[in-house]
Amino acid sequence: MENKYALAMYDIRGKQEFIYRSSRIKEIIGGSALIRDCFEGLYKLNKEKFGKGIFRNKETAFTESAFKEHLEEGYIGEVVYDGGGNFQLIFKDDETCKDVTYEFSKKLMKKVPSLRVLCTYIVGVNFSDYLGDRKKLYDLHRVREMQESNVRPYAAFPIVQLDRRTSMPLTGKNSVGEKVSAESKAKYDKYDEIRKNKPDEETILDNLVTQRDEESLLAVIYIDGNSMGAKVQTCCDGKKSYEDCVAALRQFSAQVQKNYIDDRLKEIDDFFMEKYKTAQDGGKLKRRFVVYAGDEITFICNARDAYDIMCLYLKNLPEGESSCAGAVIFQSHSPYSEAYRIAEECCENAKKVMKALELTDTSLMDFHYSQGGTGESLETIRDKELGGIISKPWIVKVSKKDEEKKTENLIRIETVERVRKFLNQLGRSNVKGLAEHARYSASDLEMELMRIKAHMSESKRSQTDFDCLKLLDKNEMRKLIYDVVIMYDLWFHDVKGEQE
Repeated sequence: MENKYALAMYDIRGKQEFIYRSSRIKEIIGGSALIRDCFEGLYKLNKEKFGKGIFRNKETAFTESAFKEHLEEGYIGEVVYDGGGNFQLIFKDDETCKDVTYEFSKKLMKKVPSLRVLCTYIVGVNFSDYLGDRKKLYDLHRVREMQESNVRPYAAFPIVQLDRRTSMPLTGKNSVGEKVSAESKAKYDKYDEIRKNKPDEETILDNLVTQRDEESLLAVIYIDGNSMGAKVQTCCDGKKSYEDCVAALRQFSAQVQKNYIDDRLKEIDDFFMEKYKTAQDGGKLKRRFVVYAGDEITFICNARDAYDIMCLYLKNLPEGESSCAGAVIFQSHSPYSEAYRIAEECCENAKKVMKALELTDTSLMDFHYSQGGTGESLETIRDKELGGIISKPWIVKVSKKDEEKKTENLIRIETVERVRKFLNQLGRSNVKGLAEHARYSASDLEMELMRIKAHMSESKRSQTDFDCLKLLDKNEMRKLIYDVVIMYDLWFHDVKGEQE
C-alpha cells in the first residue's frame, strides 16, 4: 500500500532579478543573504501547531527507519537536500505540507513580499527509488512554473509614494532614515545584521583605490562554476535509493561549498593580508565581497589585484573542478550595476567559448577595461572600441580530458606570462607604443618590434626572449600583445624585472 508521505520542493523564483533589482551594493549583499537564509523560516514554526517542527541534521544519514523514528518523536518532516536555492524535504502527509507552506508563505510575505517561493509536492514516497520520485517531482514542478501567477502580492493606490527604481510602495525607513520599500528595508536590515559579524570588511570603495583622483580604478570580479547542473545530475549515477542518493547529494553540496567558497575565500583573504598587512594591524581587508553562495562569487577590489586574484582562484581549484572568471576595470564613481553586468558578460563569454569547443573541465578568464561607455552589451562595446582585436578568454587551467580537445586556438596563461616577461625585457618606454602598432596591423607590429630589436645592444638582444613571438601565429600574437599592453601598467609591469 502506498504511504501518505509527501516529498516537497521549495524553489526560489527569480533569484537574480531579486538580488540585482537595486544597483546599491548594500541591497545586493542583503538580497543575496536573504535568499541564502530564506528557508530558515521553515525551522521556526509554531510549536503548538507543528510540534518539534522539521528535523534537520546534515551529519546523520537519511534512512527510512530514521525518518519514521523522527516522526514518532514528534517531528512533522525531515530535510532531504538544501542547495542552490532548492530545498527538498519529506512531510508526514500532504495536509501537513500545505499547512507548513501556508505558515511559511505568510511569514515571508510579511517580511519580504517580493521574494517568490514556489512549492511543489507529490504524495507517496518510494524510499527505494529517489530518482524516480525526483523525476515525478520535477515534471510536476515544470508544469507549476508555467501556471504560476506573476501578480505581485501588493498593490499601489493612486496616491502613494513609490520607489522610483522599482515602482514599489514606500513602506518604512532603513537604518539611515531613508524611505524605502518593504523589499529594500528587508535587504538593508539583513545587510546591517551581516555587518555586525564582519568588522574587517571594507565598505567605502574609495578606500580600495590606489590613489583617489589619480588612479581611482576598481575591479568587479565575477566567478561562476562550470557544468554544475550536469554534475548534480551525475552525482547520483549508480545509485537509486533515498539513502544512497541523499548521501551523495549532501556530500556534493558540502564539496561545492568547500571547493568554491570556503577554501577560495580564505586564499583571497590571505592574499590581501600578505600584500597589504592591514588586517594584521587591526585595519580592513582591501576587498569587498558582494555575493558568495554555491559555486558563484562576486567581489570588488583594487584594479591592480584583479589578475592575480583570478589566477589564484582558478589555479587552486581541485582536480575535476573548474570555473570561469570575468572582470571589469572601472572608475570608482561609476555605477556598480553596470560594472557587474559587464563582468558577468565576460564570464558568460568564456563559458560560451567552452561550450563551443565542448570543454567540460577548463577554467578560463576574460576581462574588459571600461572606457566609460555604459548601457551597451559587451559584444557591442568591443566591436566599437577594438574591432575584433581580442585574444581573450585565456585558459588558466585545463584538465587532461579537455587537453585532448581543440584548445590550440585559445591562449594559455603560460603564454601570457612569457609575453609579460618579454615585454618587461623591452622596457616600458618601448612597450607603451606597441598597442597602437598592434591595433593597426600584424605587419606594423612586427616592424616596430624589429626596430626595437635593432636598437638593442648585442648583449641585451641575446637576453631578450624574442623567441616567444613564435608561440602563436602573427595575428594571434598581435591580439595578445595588444591585450597585455592595454593592461600593462595595472597588471604586467614588473619594475624589478624590467631591463633599463
